[in-house]
Amino acid sequence: MKIKRYIGENTQEVMGKLKKELGPEAVILNTKTIKKGGFLGLFKKSMVEVVAAVDEEEYSFKRQNNRAIRNNNENDNLKSEIVKLQNLVEKMYNNMNKSDEINERLEKYRDVLVSNGVDKLVATSILNSINENVNIEDKDEETLDGIVNYYLYERLGDVEPIEIEEKQKVIFFVGPTGVGKTTTLAKIASKIILEGKHSVGLITADTYRIAAVDQLKVYSEILNIPLKTVYKSQDLNKALEEFKDKNIVLVDTAGRTHKDREQILETKELTDSVDNKEIYLVLSVSTDLKTLLSILKQYSLFRECKIIFTKLDETENYGNILNVKYYFDNPLSYITNGQDVPDNIEVADLKKIAGQLFKEN
Repeated sequence: MKIKRYIGENTQEVMGKLKKELGPEAVILNTKTIKKGGFLGLFKKSMVEVVAAVDEEEYSFKRQNNRAIRNNNENDNLKSEIVKLQNLVEKMYNNMNKSDEINERLEKYRDVLVSNGVDKLVATSILNSINENVNIEDKDEETLDGIVNYYLYERLGDVEPIEIEEKQKVIFFVGPTGVGKTTTLAKIASKIILEGKHSVGLITADTYRIAAVDQLKVYSEILNIPLKTVYKSQDLNKALEEFKDKNIVLVDTAGRTHKDREQILETKELTDSVDNKEIYLVLSVSTDLKTLLSILKQYSLFRECKIIFTKLDETENYGNILNVKYYFDNPLSYITNGQDVPDNIEVADLKKIAGQLFKEN
């Protein structure tokens, strides 16, 4: 048995070191906050200490097997990811090489879209597609307004919120750090409980942040919903077995920076261990487009995911919703516009979003 102690400034740092060295088979023996450093006993800094253990032979054997399994899974994922990336890159390349010329009658619409946060190239491409398919020269102003509004509505695609079935369904919330995954999960859990028709279980796999576990624990106590914490896919399967009487299980995953592919693959392994599932990619509408495109590129691994946009209360612009839909054609599901639980969340209303995009400032 290999036992090691890890110390860091926060849980995320410590767990990162631990998993990198011991792998996903490591068992957490103890976690505590300690005081370290300082001068003559003063000004000591709070640190997180985690003690973990792993069987050395089993660890070595399983690491080899896991590597082979991961390679097979990655091959399947890679094929799907390549298709999505090809589509994403093709759209970006086409846009970069397109002229920003546009029919004079459509210029004012582009100005409105851009003022509402739509990327200029995206707006130009969409409006030029109208010009290619509709004879706009013989249309009066009111008719043309309606055509543009309809095209925006159509471009937003489908809306697919959670559908609860007789068979247990597991809902994963994935995405970058700081977008509000935990709060969004709590809002959805509250809505389901208030309807009074279905039983719910909560699982947190966000063991990198003590605050996230504590936050979800508070919600679980308020809503009287059981909560389990998991560290790896085996723990998840055990937790789901204990939740077999629940209609729906909501899983909060750790926020992963889009720059760390290894961490995103860990989340992918977790979601791959469950069959009847839905995956929701949580994005902040206030994130700049360049960063959003980088996030979409990395999270294209989750090929069947649906999109939740958060923090609409922090911006006047809905443009990034259309920007993301232009490059990444997965369906929308929910939008959130505040911190209140269970309020400040709704199923995405495409007519409302299109209206906001079309609104003159």
